[in-house]
Amino acid sequence: MSVLLETRALSKHFSGVAAVDEVDLRIAKGEILAVVGPNGSGKTTLFNVTSGFLKPTTGSVWFEGRRIDESAPHLLPGRGIARTFQQAMTFGELSVRETVMVPGYTGRFPKVDVNRLLRLCGLGDQAEVAGNALPYGRQRSLGVALALATSPRLLLLDEPAAGLSEEDAARLAALIRDIRDEGVSVAVIDHNMHFLLPIADRIMVMETGRVIFDGTTADMQAHQRVIDVYLGQDVV
Repeated sequence: MSVLLETRALSKHFSGVAAVDEVDLRIAKGEILAVVGPNGSGKTTLFNVTSGFLKPTTGSVWFEGRRIDESAPHLLPGRGIARTFQQAMTFGELSVRETVMVPGYTGRFPKVDVNRLLRLCGLGDQAEVAGNALPYGRQRSLGVALALATSPRLLLLDEPAAGLSEEDAARLAALIRDIRDEGVSVAVIDHNMHFLLPIADRIMVMETGRVIFDGTTADMQAHQRVIDVYLGQDVV
């Protein structure tokens, strides 16, 4: 598969500490990539640099063959990259439908079929409910719907299953597979391996800013260093 996004020797330092250290990340068209690792391993910082919210100390970020690490973060959705954050976010009392229509109001994105998007995200029966009145799991789904309303080719999800019930996590996993089937590549950070393993085409494991594994889920579960630093013997 052809590469959609890549980072080249990407590093981000804070007061001399390398939160991301010489990372070569590649996300292919049509894949679901899981990024995992212990707390503090640099996963969210990697997403923040990739999506323009932080500037790299060294290295570069490329999307569809174009360098983007000097772009402001608000410009990247227009180029095809959308992301969610660790917090569930809503626009106050705007309804679910109104929230998903927000990107269209800017005139920067193609028009989307809002009803179809809401059905895809399991929100069709709650279209007129205020976003801040939704249960927590559905608020996370609304964040995904809002990101999809920008018509991305790449979607970055930062801990989307955090705090979800097993039922909501299963619903989210099905949604991510549906998104990929719609032609959107997905990179997802999460700690819930039972949520990630069935959906990931490839897994990248980070430790202290560096990539210590990049490959299939089967190979990861047999990788001793990954077992030692992250999975533990009881997971494999």
